[in-house]
Amino acid sequence: MTNDHDLTRRRYMKAATASAAMAGAAGCLGGSGGGGSEGNSWRTQELATVPAASDGALYEPTEADETGETINHLTWTGYDASNVQDPFREQFSCQTQLDLFTSNPKAFNRLQSGEWQQFHQATFDMAWIPRLAEAGLIRPMSYEDWKPYTFDQYIDLFKKENGYKYAFVNEDDYTFDIDGTMYGAPQRFGWASFVVNTDNVPEDAYTSYDAAWSDEYNVGVYDLMFWGIQIIMLREGIDPFKEHTEAEVEQVKQATFELFDNAKTLLPDFASMNQAMKSGEIDIGFISGNWINGTLRRGGNLEFQAVVPDEGSVIWVETTAFVKGDQPTVSDNYLAYMQRGQNALKLSWPTSGGTNVVPHQTAWENYNDRQREVLRVDEVRDIIDRSVFYTGIPDLEKFEPIWRQAKSRL
Repeated sequence: MTNDHDLTRRRYMKAATASAAMAGAAGCLGGSGGGGSEGNSWRTQELATVPAASDGALYEPTEADETGETINHLTWTGYDASNVQDPFREQFSCQTQLDLFTSNPKAFNRLQSGEWQQFHQATFDMAWIPRLAEAGLIRPMSYEDWKPYTFDQYIDLFKKENGYKYAFVNEDDYTFDIDGTMYGAPQRFGWASFVVNTDNVPEDAYTSYDAAWSDEYNVGVYDLMFWGIQIIMLREGIDPFKEHTEAEVEQVKQATFELFDNAKTLLPDFASMNQAMKSGEIDIGFISGNWINGTLRRGGNLEFQAVVPDEGSVIWVETTAFVKGDQPTVSDNYLAYMQRGQNALKLSWPTSGGTNVVPHQTAWENYNDRQREVLRVDEVRDIIDRSVFYTGIPDLEKFEPIWRQAKSRL
């Protein structure tokens, strides 16, 4: 799609490329992360490509890094844990402030409305990376520079050479493209499906999402429309990630109404759903995912599983991007720190907040037996093989009224 913003962005990128070339010829590029002279620094050019210093230099502070800075990060629960943030704060003599969200659409709207000025980095589920790029809210990254800090660190499932494309954007049509421009770094991932109490629901019953439509079980619906609609579509055999016909919208509508008619309760948030599962109020939570690990499974309640039935699940990958606008001198160091294997392991098992798998090989090699069981590490490859990657619902607005109407039936 071409619009006025797109044309403006293209003109800017042409000018930025020319400016960078002139700066390189003049020998101005240097310092931590290729910061260069103050006038030509990528940090002060609103949408300039983010470079990265070679030979692991970003892992250590340099004289070019200022002290006392604050990095503002818009992200999810778990990233704010003390074991994740405190080592970086101490090593680089800076502060990090994390603003946590639970809804990709709402977080996107915040940035688009002008709040981008409050943040330096943002971590979204990967389907939003092309949209953020098209809106001119995030910066491109130099893949060759950042590869040693990011993709070289990942398990084979997340290697570019093995087909992982969900961090790369074609800047002509703003779709994922393996040959496109890097706009983010995968940080943490998992799947959306539904959660069952395996003590109460037999295995042969949860081989299909139909179990959530069955009156044999107490079902709670988590009021999270954009995930719930995707899982309903999988159950109905409809591709979530395309434009939908009137007949398909009607089919989803009927299935949604039937789900809510069968449900015992509507749960307003993640914590309420976990509590309803743990108390025995419900046998099935729709929808859910491996984000139950922190509250339920890590607490010893391994009977609760985010199962992936025959219809599959939706794979989400939290991906961190640099927000447009001025950046602190240690912003590139912060992303390199978060991507380093031993620190990714801490994010996977934080002292507070979400507990999920990460794509980093070092973490996979160092999970202990308990962590592997709680996170279901040894099942992940099979789950991914049977699932689809979240790439965004292009006509989500068609389904929002359906969800609202369904809620009114409870």
